[in-house]
Amino acid sequence: MDSIEELRPVKLDATHISSGVALSAEAHWNQNAADWSLMLECGTAIGYQAPDGQIVGSALILPYGDTFGWISMVLVTTPWRRKGLATSLLGKCMSMLEARGLAQILDATPAGALVYEPLGFATQFEMQRWEAAEVSITPLITGRSLRYEPADLQAVLDYDLAVFGGDRSGILSGLAGRAAGCARVAIAVNGYLFGRDGRRAHQIGPICADNAGTAIDMLANALSQISGPVFIDVPDMHDEVVAFLKEHGFVLQRPFTRMYRGSPAGFGDPARMFAVAGPELG
Repeated sequence: MDSIEELRPVKLDATHISSGVALSAEAHWNQNAADWSLMLECGTAIGYQAPDGQIVGSALILPYGDTFGWISMVLVTTPWRRKGLATSLLGKCMSMLEARGLAQILDATPAGALVYEPLGFATQFEMQRWEAAEVSITPLITGRSLRYEPADLQAVLDYDLAVFGGDRSGILSGLAGRAAGCARVAIAVNGYLFGRDGRRAHQIGPICADNAGTAIDMLANALSQISGPVFIDVPDMHDEVVAFLKEHGFVLQRPFTRMYRGSPAGFGDPARMFAVAGPELG
């Protein structure tokens, strides 16, 4: 293995998508090529390149409006771990966001939270990833109008801005094109759900809604449209959604903590965030 001094910092672009997917796969994360393409299009990604051309570490930022930005995909391939690369990449992302006057937000694993707390990150809320190998479900019949059409996208973006607290229109526009039959909007709009394919499983989220009943209606209808493994990341405060998932065979996979730095009170309206888009997107 080459010396760490021989690594070259690089800006990642579309030519590095396969390298990003390889890093995700090694870490057993769910991102596929479409995820990496979307993140590279909407954000700024950096990495370290070995003399043989291999990308051995990655990280990226996703600016969400003029208040905060996301930090994600801090990955280092196994032979290069415990050499300070992840800390260096994280620091570069923090500096890029600080230079834009943006607070820094991320979703941390338990091990990651131990690293981020000494750097000034505070907890906003806890969440859990739930997974199912297969879901068999009949859509709930509630009389509520549920649909998704391309013409609904602007209403979704407006609603999300109020709930999420930042402008992620680029990300959501990209997800809308991949949501296929599982996308749902509760008309007038008082809620929406997007889902997407992943490398290991379907990822359901975000789900934003005015109340748990609307969120569960959309979730049941979305799950009825897909087959195979499913992941969904749900804030702990949403007991009704958690109970629904348990009832339909979902089991706990891992916890995450939403953390923020540079913002006095976090962001958005977690009471209406029934599932997040995933730790890579917020």
